[in-house]
Amino acid sequence: MDEYVKVQDHKNLLRQKNSKGIVNCDVNELNKYKLERDYKTKIARVVQEHDEMKTDLNEIKDMLRTLLGKL
Repeated sequence: MDEYVKVQDHKNLLRQKNSKGIVNCDVNELNKYKLERDYKTKIARVVQEHDEMKTDLNEIKDMLRTLLGKL
């Protein structure tokens, strides 16, 4: 098992002795990060769906113009 040492002046950070990697042990920060990540993912999905709907609407408009032009 890895051994950890507290990082000076940071109460929630630990350093792994063998790899020198830093680990944040603050569960609240982890949960906050996950919520922000999920929110950004949802926003990106909504933007993508919006763009797809705009494209679809433009295609429908073009089809209607073509149909009306043939009448």
